[in-house]
Amino acid sequence: MAEPLLKVALVALNSAGYQSLALGYLQAYAQADRKLAGKVGFHRLDLTVADDPWWIAFRILGMRPDVVGFSVTCWNARAVYDACRIISHGDPGIVIVLGGPEVGPIAEQVLADNPCVHAVVRGEGEETFAELMDCFLRNRRACYVDGVSARKGDEIVSAPDRTLIGDLDSIPSPYLTGVMTPVDGGAYIEGYRGCPHQCGYCFEGKGYSRVRSFSQARVAAEIAAIAGTPGIGTFSFIDSVFNLTNDRLHWLADAMEPYAKRGTRLHTIEIDIERVDAAAATELKRAGVVSVETGPQSIGEKALGICRRGFDADRFTAGVAALKRAGISVECDLIVGLPGDDAYDFLAGLRLLVALDPGTIQSSTLHVLPGTPIMLAAEELGVRYDPVPPHCVISTSDIPFTDLRRTEVLSYAVTTAYAARLG
Repeated sequence: MAEPLLKVALVALNSAGYQSLALGYLQAYAQADRKLAGKVGFHRLDLTVADDPWWIAFRILGMRPDVVGFSVTCWNARAVYDACRIISHGDPGIVIVLGGPEVGPIAEQVLADNPCVHAVVRGEGEETFAELMDCFLRNRRACYVDGVSARKGDEIVSAPDRTLIGDLDSIPSPYLTGVMTPVDGGAYIEGYRGCPHQCGYCFEGKGYSRVRSFSQARVAAEIAAIAGTPGIGTFSFIDSVFNLTNDRLHWLADAMEPYAKRGTRLHTIEIDIERVDAAAATELKRAGVVSVETGPQSIGEKALGICRRGFDADRFTAGVAALKRAGISVECDLIVGLPGDDAYDFLAGLRLLVALDPGTIQSSTLHVLPGTPIMLAAEELGVRYDPVPPHCVISTSDIPFTDLRRTEVLSYAVTTAYAARLG
């Protein structure tokens, strides 16, 4: 077979044991594009956030690609930027393209801060990336591709935003096309894109309130492909709310039940726990769900108002109880440093969760993520944060730096003691 005209390395730095579904989508979509057929060759590299940037650069330079594309999050951004710098010095001819939630909302800033980066894909990437590869093949300027910010001489230019993909089934499945082989515990299915909530600290909805779904036939085929792969005992869904509607939950339980009866399990799905009653807990159990992740993130009225997030203590308590009765482990999350919360508000949430005894209590410090309402209104809200990824909050008008750090230490002590209570 002839060498492709353009060799592309797609690189992700994941948590250990996981694969990048986003890069799988990019490769599957581009490989199905007739304009690129036989002209572009892909090699996908799933590394980990613990890998040294020099090792990452060594792996990539050894592949001798023409283009390298990185998926960038707040967790891996520092390593990605370091690796890009090393790669650009090792082979200045390699074109470096970035995409993902860390860089898309601040594309021009990323390009200004990282001279080694040639282009940034903003928003949904499948169509944009494929068109960008065609642009490179034709020696055209990347800055004219919708959804791309790129260099034009000494300038940084952003093309118009790209329209969202209307039919998600038009994106070939990485699993059904064989682009990705599922790994136990590290495979994900995406049932829809978007989020019904618009929480101020989260970029899950990516600025779009509309929820677009893959078809039931597509999701069912992916369930069968993953659950039917030898050695796969657990996998998950990356949907922002697994129990989006009762009808959808019932359908998912029907689709998963044959595999659940054979021992296949779903782990750490995200749910709206205030929608869970005994019937919903039964459906989750029928789907093979063994663990769920949920809020409340905060119970402080001021913070909830600023973050545009609801909280009903009675319904939340009932949801935890229903899941516990069904034998499903519940991970309840709290965020330290939300605007509107002081230390006492956070500790009140911690006391509530300890009293509920959900199974797992997790706390994390607020990360002021690019593109989120909190970042856009940070000055107005009195939020100070580290501009360097992962953008940890430094202080707010409600909690000074020293109180925030003390709260983190106390939270760590409580959650660690809670986790060890059965040891």
